[in-house]
Amino acid sequence: MNKKSFNSSLLLLATAFLLVFTACQKEEKATPQTDQATVEQAKQAMANQEIMLSSFNIAQWGVESANGVQEGKVDERGCANITVTPQNPFVFPKIVTADFGAGCTDDDGKFKKGKVIMTVGAFWEPNAAIIVTYDNYYEDNVKIEGQFTFTNLSTANAAILRIDAEGIKLIDQSNNKTFKFTGNQTYTQTAGHATAQNTSDDVFEITGSILSTLPTGENVDWLITTPLVKANSCAWISLGKGTLSINGFPVYVNYGNGNCDNQGTYTVNGQVYPFTM
Repeated sequence: MNKKSFNSSLLLLATAFLLVFTACQKEEKATPQTDQATVEQAKQAMANQEIMLSSFNIAQWGVESANGVQEGKVDERGCANITVTPQNPFVFPKIVTADFGAGCTDDDGKFKKGKVIMTVGAFWEPNAAIIVTYDNYYEDNVKIEGQFTFTNLSTANAAILRIDAEGIKLIDQSNNKTFKFTGNQTYTQTAGHATAQNTSDDVFEITGSILSTLPTGENVDWLITTPLVKANSCAWISLGKGTLSINGFPVYVNYGNGNCDNQGTYTVNGQVYPFTM
């Protein structure tokens, strides 16, 4: 072999090695299949927090409506028509119905239809309860069944509500798969105490846990490790952290830095993946 041919062979070999090495690097940077599957499971599991938050928002409407603040009006913070019975302001419990009709896009960007029915007790009394049930109610083509119970644990300085989720089912109409969860969380007011009749400036911290079963049968524990922050002026949770345990495997959830947006992140095996609420 002459020197020119030998040099050409070396060049071809080096080029081939470089191509293989580059391909390997790209493969290493790609999301591992196991991580991607875990991220998808995390997205399914976090529907539980979104539904807990949705029920809390609607329960607030129920209290306001029962108190006569927005009785018989279309709620300014949502697209539901709110009705209250009985109309007598001194008679409790009251039945408050949030009717989304054939469907509308709410402030949180979700398409909702059907009815949410609330039985509202004398909520200013200690341990008074608000019971939330559903009548053919859907959020983004997912039917919601079950019951949430809100118990008043408030103090002189802050509104505090404990939420118990009982036998909640989320039924995806596109594939008829069912997602289930139970759990309890506490919402503690941290701002807006001085303006009782104006709830738009209220801010709450959320603590607690949820146990879920995915449609595929995996069990998922959701534990809030740093209180989640939810301002009534924002449609989404804007701050806080928690851990999902998917059959014992940890996924770390971060809701952001306090900005009002619908973005958060999952951390799986040290890799960070964005998600949209």
